Amino acid sequence: MLRKSRKRTAEKAPNSVENESAERHKLTRKSFPILGDKSAKDKAEGVLESLVLGGDDDIVEKLGVKPKTSQKTTVDHAEFDSDEEYEKKKSKNDDKERKPVWEDEDDDHISVKVDVKEKRFEAVRLKGDKVLEGNTYRNRLQKQFQKVSGTPSWALPQSKDHSSSEDEDNATENLVTSTGNYLTSSVSLPKGILDFKRCTDANRDHPGVGKLRSVQFHPSAQVVMTAGMNQTLTLFQVDGKHNPKIQSIFVENFPIHTARFSADGKEVLLGSRHRHFYFYDMIAGKVVNVPAIKGLDDSNMGRFEVSPDGKYIVFLGKYGFMHILSAKAKEHLTSLKMNGEVGGIVFSKDGSTLYSHGDDGEVYVWDMKKRTCIHRFVDDGCIKGTCIDVSHNGQYLATGSNSGVVNIYDLQKCLSSRRPTPIKSIMNLVTPCSQVKFNPTTEILAIASNDMEGAMRMVHIPSMTAFSNFPDRTDGMRIPYSMDFSLHGGYLVVGNSKGRALLYRLKHYGSY
Repeated sequence: MLRKSRKRTAEKAPNSVENESAERHKLTRKSFPILGDKSAKDKAEGVLESLVLGGDDDIVEKLGVKPKTSQKTTVDHAEFDSDEEYEKKKSKNDDKERKPVWEDEDDDHISVKVDVKEKRFEAVRLKGDKVLEGNTYRNRLQKQFQKVSGTPSWALPQSKDHSSSEDEDNATENLVTSTGNYLTSSVSLPKGILDFKRCTDANRDHPGVGKLRSVQFHPSAQVVMTAGMNQTLTLFQVDGKHNPKIQSIFVENFPIHTARFSADGKEVLLGSRHRHFYFYDMIAGKVVNVPAIKGLDDSNMGRFEVSPDGKYIVFLGKYGFMHILSAKAKEHLTSLKMNGEVGGIVFSKDGSTLYSHGDDGEVYVWDMKKRTCIHRFVDDGCIKGTCIDVSHNGQYLATGSNSGVVNIYDLQKCLSSRRPTPIKSIMNLVTPCSQVKFNPTTEILAIASNDMEGAMRMVHIPSMTAFSNFPDRTDGMRIPYSMDFSLHGGYLVVGNSKGRALLYRLKHYGSY
C-alpha cells in the first residue's frame, strides 16, 4: 500500500520547471485578485511564493547544489571540527569584505594637475566614464595627510569585535583616565625640528627696563621670577596666556645681578656689586638685608649659586676664591680656592659635589663634606672657561669657553681621567659662551652668548645635534642674558637685554 501511494504522488507531481512556466503564463493572462477578496487568495499567494522563493523542490535543490558563478563568503560552523578553526576562517572573510576608509569612488574620476613652480597641485575631473588608474589623486591626498598627522585610527579597518560592549567600556575608561598622546607626541624627543610655541611674555604685566640678569622657575610652584638692572624683583604665575603678576619688590640702589630661589622655595636671594646682599622672605613678606661678611675682602657679591640640598650658598670671589655660607644662618663657613679666576660653578643634584670652571682651562671637583678638591681635569681645547652645568641624571657635564665652543663629556669618565675626550664639541656659537643649561629630562642642552643678538641654540642630546628651527628670527629674542627650564621641562624662559622674559612652550613635554 505504501509503495503504491508514493508512486501515485510522484505521477501526479508535475515537473517543477514546466509548472513554473505554466503558472507565469497564467499570471500574464489573468489579473491578480483584488485586495480584500478572500476568494482564490491561497492560490495567488502560492504562485507568488513559487516565483519569489521557489517551490519546495527548488529549495531542496538549492541546498544540495553550490552556485558556480558566485564565490562563497559565509562560513558554516558545521563544516569545522573546532570553534577555533571556525573563528579564524570567519575573521579572514570579514577582513576581505572590509574596505579601507580612504577609498572614495568619486576620486577615481579625478586627475591631478601639478604646478612645479608654485609647488602645488589641482584636482581635475575627467570627462565621460574615464577612470584614473592607480588612484593618483587619492594617494596624493593620503600621503600629504599622513606626512603631517600620520595614519589616524579612524582610517584603519575596524576590527570584527568593535561593537563589543566590553571594549567600549575599556576605551571609555582609558579616555577619561589618561591623556594618551594628546600632550606628548612620543616617548623620546625627536631630533631636527623642535616643536615649540611662542607664548605671551612671562613679565607682560610688569615688563622690565634694561637687562634681565636672572630668570628662574620656582622649584615646586608654577611661578617664575625675574630680576635685573632696574632694581626690581617680580614674581609671575605661569599659565602661558596671561601670566598675571603676583608681587613686585623694589630694592633701592641695588641693581640685581643674580637672583635665586632657595632650595625649599621659601626665599629669594639677591646679589649685586656690593659687600652685602638681600634675601626676600616669601612667608613673612619682607626683604632682609645681610650685612658685609666679616673676614671677606671681596666687595662684589653679585655672583652666587645655591646648593640643591639647601645647605650652602657659594659666592664667586676674586682670585679664584669661592666663599661658602650657610643657607640658613647666612654665616660664612669656609672658602675654597682654585687657580685663576672662577668662570662658573654648579652643584651635583644631591648637593654633595661642587664643580668649578675658570680661566686656567681646568674643571675642579670639590667634595662639600670634606670641602677639599678631590679631582680636576683639563677641558679639551679650552683656554678660558666661562660656564658649566651637570645634567639632572648625573650622566653628562657641559662646559662653555671664551671661544664659544661647548664640550659635552661623560661625567664618569671625567672623574677618572685627567684628560677626558669630549663626546661632542658644539661649535654653533661664534662669541664667548655665557650660559649652558640642561633640561630636566637630559634631552636638551641650551647654550647662549650675551655678546650677540639671537646667539642661543638648543642641542638635542641623544643625537648631539642642534635644532634647526630655534630660535625663531621673528620672536625678538635680542641678546639672551638668562634662561631656565620649568620643573618638568614644559616651559623655557629667556631674559633678554630689553627687559623681556620670553616664554616658550615645549610641546613635547605634557606637564609644567
